[in-house]
Amino acid sequence: MENEVKVTYSAIIVLGNLMTKEGVLNGESTARMDVAIDHFFRYSVPFLITCGWAYRDDSEIQISEAMYQYAIASEQVPANSILKANESRDTVGDAIFSKQIVASNSSWNKFLIVTSDYHVDRTREIFNFIYGNNYTIEVVGAITSQTPQQTASESKSLLAFRDTFDGILSGDDEAIYRRLGEEHPFYNGVIHPQI
Repeated sequence: MENEVKVTYSAIIVLGNLMTKEGVLNGESTARMDVAIDHFFRYSVPFLITCGWAYRDDSEIQISEAMYQYAIASEQVPANSILKANESRDTVGDAIFSKQIVASNSSWNKFLIVTSDYHVDRTREIFNFIYGNNYTIEVVGAITSQTPQQTASESKSLLAFRDTFDGILSGDDEAIYRRLGEEHPFYNGVIHPQI
């Protein structure tokens, strides 16, 4: 079509869900990756960032690595276009650790975040808060069979996020990271090892 304007993203950031101990992505992670790969190809995006740590007690595989392997196997994403935020343990960590990658590329300013449909609103709020006003964040969700339990869990998690980071300015990397290590149970040693 004439005069069609393509959306240009600096990178697509795709959030992990679950995988087997062998690193095989579950249906939800696969759906997210399929959306990310489709947008990567459709909009000629230069980079794809996969997120997630080795969360399983029975596996050394990081979910960001499993997602990387899935993208390579698609034959639509070159290996040198994929970056891994492999320290993130949840959505907050996905935003913080992907921003550490992004911050080293001063020309990057617009990002497409790919998650699941029920998770879009919480993801948008978290990424906008952590990235701050110098970045444009768009979020899309792979289609799932949403449940009332997921909706309730999302609301509860969003309230916990707001409480954890209360009093901190959006985009203040140092204060956000410090609060993560002090107050967030996935990072302060309460549930998982302290960062």
